[in-house]
Amino acid sequence: MRLFDLHCDTLTKCLSGGGTLHSPPCQVSLEKGSALELWTQVFAVFVPDTLRGKNAAGYCDIVIDYYRDQLEDIKRVCRPILAVENGNALMGDIGRLDVLYEKGVRIITLTWNAENELGYGSQCDPRSGLKPFGREVIRRMAELGMFPDVSHLNEAGFRDVAESGCPLLATHSDCAALRPHCRNLSDAQLRAVFESGGLVGLNLYTEFLGGAGSCEDFTRHLAHIIELGGARHVALGSDFDGCDIHPDMAGLEKMEWLDGALTEMGFPRETRDALFWGNAEKFFSSIATGG
Repeated sequence: MRLFDLHCDTLTKCLSGGGTLHSPPCQVSLEKGSALELWTQVFAVFVPDTLRGKNAAGYCDIVIDYYRDQLEDIKRVCRPILAVENGNALMGDIGRLDVLYEKGVRIITLTWNAENELGYGSQCDPRSGLKPFGREVIRRMAELGMFPDVSHLNEAGFRDVAESGCPLLATHSDCAALRPHCRNLSDAQLRAVFESGGLVGLNLYTEFLGGAGSCEDFTRHLAHIIELGGARHVALGSDFDGCDIHPDMAGLEKMEWLDGALTEMGFPRETRDALFWGNAEKFFSSIATGG
């Protein structure tokens, strides 16, 4: 199976447990990934909202160093893409963006759930958009060839990113029409992603899927995006090792089962291949993963 996953929190989980990515008790590991035909994984460096300034930047660098220490081993089984989840890691300094680029970062989730120097997260007032520094970051990211991630961003911030003209990337979000939640995207937002040539990574988190968070709930979100015209703009954004996931889908090794379940539910191979690999592969084909 070919798998391209837009988001996991495995780096911070493994680091906190004192292990490596080889075979930790995590939902993602190099051992599990070695069974895949092809595997591209976006590894997120999650920086909590509680850290600001030098504390946020310092913690981010610790996690990146942990990742880079294992990079050669990772590349033997995986094509990795490094992301930073929370723009507070920039500590309000635009020069810091270039530093992270040189370290291999290619995606930055602009906010987490709260306010930071760039803008306002999904739990903030939806009417407050990007701050001037956030707009500066968007412009510089475009120059560098980096992608801003709108997952966790509030509504006004989402509109500001859309108005910048860059392809919209939501690495781990679901459909608000099926499960109303501040972290899920409205139909209007989903259409904006499609129209921009962007990408939505469907999240496996039970809270965002609704119901029991089962395979059936996941397929409702997939079918909804396809009905809206997003068949070429949907991917997997598992959120492995960062949230509660139904046992049927809770791990890299469960994705072949999920593919088989989608087959039994009538989703054609073209749709499944696009979901698990093709759409994300096409979107990211223009960027280098760094090293």
